[in-house]
Amino acid sequence: MFAAQAAPRAFAAPAGRARAPARTPGARAARVGRAPASAAPSSSTASDELSRPFVVADMPATELDQNGVERLTLQEQGWNVWNWKGHACNYISAGVDNDGPIVVLVHGFGAHSYHWRYTVPSLARRGFRVYALCMLGYGWSPKVEAPYSMEFWGEQVIDFAKEVARASESDKAVIAGNSIGALAALYAAANAPAFTKGLCLVNSAGNFAEGAKPGPEKKTLAQRAVGQTKSEIRDPTDLEAAAKLTFVERAQEAFGKAVSTAIFFFTKVRIKSILQSVYESEPDADLVRSIELAAEDPGAIDTFYQLSLAGGRTKTTAGDLLEKYQGPLMLLWGEKDPWMTPTKAERIMEMKPEAYYAPVVAGHCPHDDAPVECSAKLGDWAQGLAA
Repeated sequence: MFAAQAAPRAFAAPAGRARAPARTPGARAARVGRAPASAAPSSSTASDELSRPFVVADMPATELDQNGVERLTLQEQGWNVWNWKGHACNYISAGVDNDGPIVVLVHGFGAHSYHWRYTVPSLARRGFRVYALCMLGYGWSPKVEAPYSMEFWGEQVIDFAKEVARASESDKAVIAGNSIGALAALYAAANAPAFTKGLCLVNSAGNFAEGAKPGPEKKTLAQRAVGQTKSEIRDPTDLEAAAKLTFVERAQEAFGKAVSTAIFFFTKVRIKSILQSVYESEPDADLVRSIELAAEDPGAIDTFYQLSLAGGRTKTTAGDLLEKYQGPLMLLWGEKDPWMTPTKAERIMEMKPEAYYAPVVAGHCPHDDAPVECSAKLGDWAQGLAA
């Protein structure tokens, strides 16, 4: 039996802003298991007022795709900049003067803030304040050698939510993440509950099996080759530790970097085919180009090596973080994902039976693969939290 849910309120547009013509509301999300009233989406009988998108004054440039759906226009030079630990990290924002909840979006491995190109305008036009981060090492953010890990990116998400999105105890953020970005979002939500209104995991990476160790479920070729035989992986910014490396350790690092570089170039020329393998729809040229741009950065190769070590540096298990998090939880899941199959969502539901499950006929990145449905489901759920 599903819990009843009151229709969410409509968020008011900032003073003086006009509203665009009405559009058809998104379909109501399906529910699996028991869902508390605060976590379920709105009733389909909600007022037509909810379906009228705002004309957002600070909306970045947008365009219509071949299906007539609004999305952000690719900007090869990036968008906004936020200084984090001395690095000028990129991000996209829209609707910052709206009065709806804050929504922080976190991308996955190899992706960037532009991967939320449909979600940003869709939610902003519903009254949300939307912020999409480019995590350090990805997209338009600097390509630097850093001690990347789930904890590292999770702390960046926390700082971003507080410093840029202005999340606070009285104005909390909904955090949504895809793939490894879901783990960073989970870390942030679990460790900063006072600033978190709700958490949405979108085809989350991570091993949630009982007794699982930290890090990835299966080590990739890169992870096996880059020297993850030691209990501690060296921080590349620790020059003192670098000076103490033995000849054998230096040789291991050199071999690992060589293998990582080969994988980098092999992946670079296969971007479109990789996307096609995990999308149900056909990836377009702008999406492919956006990923190519990051790979063209002079620091991309060395950064890729450090990114390959992130799983080995991670000390916290996904299961422990999930148990620690006690707030509203949504699982937005592309059920055609060959990597993060619905069985992972089922495992998460075993641990969190009160979670709201929203399946979508899409692949690993449903927010970009089936954007209209995903934006509607996420918006309805997040709007319900604010009721």
